[in-house]
Amino acid sequence: MTFAYVQNVYTKTKVNASATPLDLVIMLYDGAIDNLQKSIHSIKGKDIGRKIDSLAKARAIIEELLSSLNKEIGGEIADNLEALYLFMLIELTKANANNDIKKIELVKDLLIELRSAWRALK
Repeated sequence: MTFAYVQNVYTKTKVNASATPLDLVIMLYDGAIDNLQKSIHSIKGKDIGRKIDSLAKARAIIEELLSSLNKEIGGEIADNLEALYLFMLIELTKANANNDIKKIELVKDLLIELRSAWRALK
């Protein structure tokens, strides 16, 4: 599911050969943030199926970000991102079980902040 979803994100955003790895990371953040927002709307609208789907997609993106970390090159930054991504996955699991919008918003806000930092690097 992770690969298929990431591939779908790339297709929807019309990634071309000129997209840099940094562009792809930013697109992944965009996809996760968008799906977290959808899950919040789904909880408010009591659409549990859509909530589950949106959270699963957001989790898949975060898992992809986690698996793409290179600790040899990234060092302490990669270690910190790993801890943060793992925290996000745990919070989203709790949020899914309890329909906890605040936990979803926390993860969304963290992703927005990280995306901002990646954009600044670009």
